Amino acid sequence: MMLTVVLLGLAAPPPPTLAATPYVDAVRAEAAKIVPGLLKTYEWMHAHPEVSGQEVETAKRMSQELKKLGMEVHDKIGGTGIVAVLAGKKAGKGPVVLVRADMDALPVAENTGLPYRSTKPGVMHACGHDIHMTDALGAFAILNALASRWSGTVVAVIQPAEETGRGAAAMLADPRFAQVLAKTGKPQLALAIHDSWDLAGTAWFHPGYSSANVDSVEIVVHGKGGHGAHPERTIDPIVIGASIIVELQSIVARRTKPGELAVITVGKFEGGTKHNIIPPVARLLLTVRSYGDEMRDFLLEEIKRVAVHVARAHAAPQDPEVNVDPVSVPSTYNDPAWTEHLRQLFVAAIGPERVFVEDEKSGGGEDFGRFPKDLGIPGVMYNLGATPKAIYDARGAANVPGLHSPEFAPDPKATLETGIALLALAVLEGLMTLPAQ
Repeated sequence: MMLTVVLLGLAAPPPPTLAATPYVDAVRAEAAKIVPGLLKTYEWMHAHPEVSGQEVETAKRMSQELKKLGMEVHDKIGGTGIVAVLAGKKAGKGPVVLVRADMDALPVAENTGLPYRSTKPGVMHACGHDIHMTDALGAFAILNALASRWSGTVVAVIQPAEETGRGAAAMLADPRFAQVLAKTGKPQLALAIHDSWDLAGTAWFHPGYSSANVDSVEIVVHGKGGHGAHPERTIDPIVIGASIIVELQSIVARRTKPGELAVITVGKFEGGTKHNIIPPVARLLLTVRSYGDEMRDFLLEEIKRVAVHVARAHAAPQDPEVNVDPVSVPSTYNDPAWTEHLRQLFVAAIGPERVFVEDEKSGGGEDFGRFPKDLGIPGVMYNLGATPKAIYDARGAANVPGLHSPEFAPDPKATLETGIALLALAVLEGLMTLPAQ
């Protein structure tokens, strides 16, 4: 998915002045010192990708790196997930900030030609989670180096299985996750990282919704099979399924308000075994995207209503089965006030020419949104550009390799230098402005 930092919550609005700006020079100086060593860490991560739920060696390496920083590390939460705790050394109590970085790679055959390209055939960090992990390690290292200047607690969530949408839910459902938070206190902000194919060293903010609810739906259509030469003796589930597909489009076109995100896509339609056999059953697989809970519920209800009544109109022997996958991905909402606050902080850190606000909305999914939603805390998500300048200038923004591409190859130095510093500053801003627990 992209380089995204997320601060989430229903807490107090950000203060009118920035607290972390006096630390910009110190943070950038620390980043410059640690990036050369972290480039090797990044290269190892990139060369050793592991797909969702199988992040065993990745988790082992992350655990080792976190322990080197003196963090309290809890392994195997929600599978291969890690929760680590870093405490400030300044006198007094402080707030709690959650930082999440995802670990999993994709089943993609890499085609970058990099000297540190994937050593695992058919598996690649094509979504930049190797950048996310390394940025997080760098930010924690800086926060550790500056620990005498801040009070409070950083809760690091190193998450598996983001690409399947199951990792965040698995970690939150693990009782040990709640046990850690019972000791640290409930986080007041949640932070995450996602890179993008924008120019390396730039940051992009998305006020409001930055990713969508993602639901997977299966529709099983029942008919009456028979010979293809005698359709009058059958009830054709393929014809019923085709009619359902057409009618589903009217939900978005005629039943939702223009301008609201509502997507219903049929990605798979299967039925039958041979050209002259009308099957008894056909199957449709859908992805459904929305932002708010009300729209999500409406779309799922309408899908069932349309499927059932279309089938009945075709005299189907029984109503279709409409199965919604219980594992869904919630949308992520960026608190507008915190978004603007962090935008100003990043402008102070890297200049207005490298910080942008993106109005275009995305129907993509990112299960980070489950942390702020389930914990009931505010969030801000930003994207960090990763494309090397030479490639960006030569191809143009529309033609550079994007996320999930076998050719996606971030500029490690530029991306890490910017990403580590910005993430550390974002965490510091939360630690220095939120009320103490």
